[in-house]
Amino acid sequence: MTLEEKKAAARERARAAKEARAAGVAQIAVTDAAANYIREAATAQGKAAGVRLRILAGGCSGLEYNIDLLDRDEAAREGERDLTSNDIRLLIDLKSSIYVTGSIIDYEATVLRRGFKIKNPNATSTCSCGDSFGV
Repeated sequence: MTLEEKKAAARERARAAKEARAAGVAQIAVTDAAANYIREAATAQGKAAGVRLRILAGGCSGLEYNIDLLDRDEAAREGERDLTSNDIRLLIDLKSSIYVTGSIIDYEATVLRRGFKIKNPNATSTCSCGDSFGV
């Protein structure tokens, strides 16, 4: 992919994120399995049934997901969007939302892997463990 194609794809992701936000559409979906795990973990740690999702530079593919439980009564920070999916509160900053608009957060517990699995339609590459991606 050329630099110009990457720039055009980034502009398209930004446009889609802004349109979704303006329409009031939840930009990210949380599956039942992920919602149940978040509720269980929040109860065990005395936290709220919600997460902050951030995209950080790093990982094998260039960008990595960072998911943290919210403290009780935690407010959205400046520039963050406050979304709800499957009765789970999601806080996400605009820059991160550009990379994950349309994603589905799932949770899997198998013999080989236990953790969140994010199905991201914007990712053009992912590492084998699924914790990082490229766009």
